[in-house]
Amino acid sequence: MTHKSPDEKIMKPYLCKLMREHRALNRMIDTTKALGASEQVKAMKRVRIGLKDKIAALQRHYYGRGLVG
Repeated sequence: MTHKSPDEKIMKPYLCKLMREHRALNRMIDTTKALGASEQVKAMKRVRIGLKDKIAALQRHYYGRGLVG
């Protein structure tokens, strides 16, 4: 039986939340692209990149300890 640190108990749900937000943003970008709102798409892509960077950093930090999304 593995014991999770308090940090892992908090960060895994946070990581999952970020991944859900990233997927939702992808869907919104696809929908907005179809409507032709390019400025809105650019702004959403910047937010999406920020989310992707956070997700990657968390995965790198926790990967060695067995926490993966």
